[in-house]
Amino acid sequence: MNSDANIATRLRSLSIERVEPPPRASRPTGRLRMLGMILAGTAATFAAVYFTPVPSNAPWKPFAARIVTEPAKGTETSSQSKAPTAQEQTARPLPQTIVGSGYVVAARIITLRPEIGGRVVDLPLDVGDHFLAGQVIARLDKTTDEIELRIAKSQAAAAVAAARRAEVSLEQARKTLERTKLLLERGVVATSSLDADSLAVVQLTSDLDSARQATETARLQVEKQERTLSLHKIVAPFDGVVVTRLVGLGDMVASGTDGGAPRDGIAILLDPNSLTIDADIAQSNAARIQPGQTAVAILDAFPDRPFKMRVRTVVPAASLQKGTVTARLEFLTRPFRVLPNMAAKVTLDAPDLQANLKEGGF
Repeated sequence: MNSDANIATRLRSLSIERVEPPPRASRPTGRLRMLGMILAGTAATFAAVYFTPVPSNAPWKPFAARIVTEPAKGTETSSQSKAPTAQEQTARPLPQTIVGSGYVVAARIITLRPEIGGRVVDLPLDVGDHFLAGQVIARLDKTTDEIELRIAKSQAAAAVAAARRAEVSLEQARKTLERTKLLLERGVVATSSLDADSLAVVQLTSDLDSARQATETARLQVEKQERTLSLHKIVAPFDGVVVTRLVGLGDMVASGTDGGAPRDGIAILLDPNSLTIDADIAQSNAARIQPGQTAVAILDAFPDRPFKMRVRTVVPAASLQKGTVTARLEFLTRPFRVLPNMAAKVTLDAPDLQANLKEGGF
């Protein structure tokens, strides 16, 4: 037993004991520490290069300046894609508006004249009064024409009576002619009697035709007088407003068919819905004007009330003296209290102003 124990002791002393490796968690600590030291050293080097002034005669100065001043390519691309610079915004051409000036004109304004002359006996409307189409504007004295109408009617009645007498005479002559033919067959009367009765029928037939023509003429005379009588009532040809009264009660007015001065007549009538603005615009902007284009007009009489307009047409002629073209614009809103000849300033293609007008319930 002792020998065996000695042998075992000797073998144990000859064996090599293994050294246990350190725990895995302790290995990266050293590597990380080393990596941090390297990064810190690199950062300190770049900081020293960045903040240290470069001598003017240093050969590496251009390279260092380019590094400091030039941004990274990725950064420059992102800044350009976000928004243009202020310089670029200033250089970009802004949309220009077209400005013109002109006056309000009326497409339908007339001097009302009667078709016949006479004395004015009624003027139911005054200046500024509104009227409808067909409403009476003035009445003329019709006494004489009423008499003429009665005379015409009397003549027409006489013509009818004359025609009736001719019809009766013709009927009597025809009966006489038939009786003469029977007597001639019996040999009681001569042939000359038949000829005389036949001639009488022919004459009475002609007289009846003349009487009927006279009746038609008398009827037309009555119709003419009735129409003449109706002309004593002067009515409005359209809806509008009275601008000026040219006559007073008792004044004599001449027939409009006889001509006369421009202001000879009963009154000057205006259709407010026909108001437009004729604006003069520089010829350099002529190509930018087209029918249907919207605009905004500011009248001197109403500086706080802009009017929305639309180009109706462009006058196909330019002004040699003013160097302008004329655009005719129509009102898109009711031109309340707007009068002809009012001065106006027109702005075309003004989106900001037009947007404000829409927001304000324009």
